[in-house]
Amino acid sequence: MKKLLVLLTVAMAFFVFTTGASAQLLDVCTPCPKCEVGSILCPQSGQDITPTCSYFDYETGVGYSSGRGTGNCHAVFAICNCLSAATSFVAGHRIGVRMTILVDGLAGQRGAYWSAPGTTDIAFAMFAHQADACAATAYTSSFGTGKWYKTNSSGTATDEVTGLASNSSCAPTSGQQATQIITDPDKGYTITLADETAKLSYWWIDIPYIRINPSVLHNGELISVKIETLDQSTGGICADCVATCECIVDVARVCPTSGSSGSTCLYPYFSSTTEATDAQPFWNGIVVTNTSSIAGTATLTVHQQDGKAGTYTTPSIPAGSMFVQALENIGFSGTGLGDLPVYITVTTTFPSMDGFAIIANTTTGESMGYLCRKPGCL
Repeated sequence: MKKLLVLLTVAMAFFVFTTGASAQLLDVCTPCPKCEVGSILCPQSGQDITPTCSYFDYETGVGYSSGRGTGNCHAVFAICNCLSAATSFVAGHRIGVRMTILVDGLAGQRGAYWSAPGTTDIAFAMFAHQADACAATAYTSSFGTGKWYKTNSSGTATDEVTGLASNSSCAPTSGQQATQIITDPDKGYTITLADETAKLSYWWIDIPYIRINPSVLHNGELISVKIETLDQSTGGICADCVATCECIVDVARVCPTSGSSGSTCLYPYFSSTTEATDAQPFWNGIVVTNTSSIAGTATLTVHQQDGKAGTYTTPSIPAGSMFVQALENIGFSGTGLGDLPVYITVTTTFPSMDGFAIIANTTTGESMGYLCRKPGCL
């Protein structure tokens, strides 16, 4: 335990990690048949290749490369579960919508944007039963016109955006980086007495087209959309419309299968994989850092000086976290590993990694360490 604490302390001197506030992310706001979070590939680039980009569409499956079929991906609000259902979703109230793109749970201009030919006039349909909302194939109403905006890190609208990037564009300009849609204050859908009588409490809401900038997003990032219904009737000259309900829908994972499925690092030297002794007074430790935004495992392959080898696969390492261990405690597979120098290669199922190695002399207390910096590991 003392060795692990030393190793962790040394490693933390080299790495600084931050964690953002987490939010509950749901595939749909109410449980329609599960729609897997599909993957979108980054375009190929290189000599004589001009990358082209396109939008993807959550509902139809257009623009995805794997992980889901087409159609039947529904973002459905069960409005009776909203806290203000009794006062907001009543006849005569106008309901608008606000949608915000999130990347790994964070708002702002982070590489995913609303895309042409999307519209701010968000379509939706209302149903009395959840099963009907989940099976629906056509929208019947809309929230009316709205505007595109940039947002700050807290998700608040800042600059209005008047145009969106169109197909083939991989790098939306600053003036095209819309991450939020808000229905105009004087628009929205007005709930009718007939809607109340029919108990149309399941609302299927369309999510417009989205595109990525692959120079910003290319590392397994999760794209989500926060959908909020707005009670336009509570606004006014000096007041904002009140958000009556919200849901976060995961819509895509970026490039998790493009190129290599993981990353590789090389740790060129350790004195051995065994516990320190009088004859071999060194202990050895390793840190594998998941610098990507998705969790995964790391496989350590140890190569001993006499040709013997062994392997070990770690438990899942969360995004932005690390595996820390003394080699003597790992328990590599294989036979014949002993008090001889080794080197270790590490491959991961997550897209990018970093790492740290340490060797300490238990007799003198001296230690040395180095960072893994093989090209491609970052």
